Amino acid sequence: MRFYRQLQPFKIISFDLDDTLYDNRSVIMEAEKQFLAALQRAANLAQLTLPYLSEIWREVKSAVAAAEPLLSEDVVRWRMVALERLLTQRAVSVDKIDTIISQVMADFVHWRHQIDVPSQSVEILNNLAQRYPLVAITNGNVEPHRIGLSQFSLCLRGGEHGRAKPHFDLFAQTMQHFQVRPHQILHIGDNLHTDVQGAIQAGCQAVWLNLNAEPIRRHAESRNLPTLELTDLQQLLFLA
Repeated sequence: MRFYRQLQPFKIISFDLDDTLYDNRSVIMEAEKQFLAALQRAANLAQLTLPYLSEIWREVKSAVAAAEPLLSEDVVRWRMVALERLLTQRAVSVDKIDTIISQVMADFVHWRHQIDVPSQSVEILNNLAQRYPLVAITNGNVEPHRIGLSQFSLCLRGGEHGRAKPHFDLFAQTMQHFQVRPHQILHIGDNLHTDVQGAIQAGCQAVWLNLNAEPIRRHAESRNLPTLELTDLQQLLFLA
């Protein structure tokens, strides 16, 4: 545990989800794999190998993000728009595109929620929820109740509910919802840019969850120091 700023009393604890409460990397890899396989089947793209389809998908998705940066903050809408563009480029019949998108997105969302949340994370949330209102503030599309997390009294997703982190929007909505001052929110996240910078610039307090114990100087892209740094989520219980 390392302090960079003086910790002030807080009333609300907010959490990032992906890679903070669970390891998201393997989940995303499998979801993308299943997504591409479902796309290949639904759009009758058997002539494209999965590696080649994956390359095409990355190019289309990147092009959409470059053309519409704000759209990419809504990861679901971004995926759907990119899907429509890819299907149009592959000359898929217009009257089939909406159905294909619906089918493939449903498949992706299913696999996206195949998350094994560590029991430690669940226990910590249960402990904290007895003393504080808990909030999920995420740039992803995970719905906490679908992965067995019922401890959050509010869940805000970037794009769907407002500008994604590090924009202040979701933090401001949290303040308004609970009628608290910015510094009375303690936000916990693994990312120095989206989580720490977003929270600090919104006037909140921020915990950097540095699970790999990396020196902060390696993260030159971060412009704001956290309130404190933890290397284990369990250390949160010493603050509450």
